Amino acid sequence: MRIVPEQNSLARWLVVPFLVAAGALVAGAVWRPDLLLAVAHCPWRDLTGIPCPTCGGTEAAMHLCRGRWTAAWQSNPLAPLLVGGVLLWAAWAAAATFLPALRVRLALAPREQKAARIGTALLIVLLWLHQILVG
Repeated sequence: MRIVPEQNSLARWLVVPFLVAAGALVAGAVWRPDLLLAVAHCPWRDLTGIPCPTCGGTEAAMHLCRGRWTAAWQSNPLAPLLVGGVLLWAAWAAAATFLPALRVRLALAPREQKAARIGTALLIVLLWLHQILVG
């Protein structure tokens, strides 16, 4: 793994529309939580009776909007992990916009890319097992 200069600023600038959409969802979750919970359902769980890896994600998002990280983790561990990653990405994007020295990206060798994919798949499987056993 090595750090190389940013060749395309698209990933950095995508944070703007992404954060606008996230802000709209947070506003909706704060002002009309009943509406979001009413439309949230899992077709996989409806069909099989087994929760999917994202089951409980809407409830976890509602907890996160109210600052209840522990309750969010209990609803679905994937939600706090994703929110933490997005917050780190947003902080980097904002800083890199004003500090050109931070306009870098990670370059992974093919073996490292494969390890990252396998690690991500294992994480999703572990989270799914958690949802099946706990949820």
